[in-house]
Amino acid sequence: MKRTSIQLLAFTVVTAITGFAAATTVHAETALVIQIGNQAPPQPQQDHQWASPYHSAAWIPGHNEWQSGQYVWVGGYYAYPPRPHSHWVAPSYPHNQSGYSYHPGHWSN
Repeated sequence: MKRTSIQLLAFTVVTAITGFAAATTVHAETALVIQIGNQAPPQPQQDHQWASPYHSAAWIPGHNEWQSGQYVWVGGYYAYPPRPHSHWVAPSYPHNQSGYSYHPGHWSN
């Protein structure tokens, strides 16, 4: 009987600690920047947004991505935000003294 009580107490403590750790998880955002050089991104293609498949789905507009040394067009699509109240930040291609860089799109709070 005593062993069962100790096991139950240990289980309760571990569960409480795990629940507290999950409730206090911090979501860090990483910034990835790829230096491209003098190659400017192509003009965006025409994209057609269709009806949302679900109320919380967010439309991600079509955009150029830098993949394997070249720009690749990715057509628009719906995605589900990873957290409530998240919004999509579109990719950007800022020009600087070294040419262009690519900042991929990402979810932000």
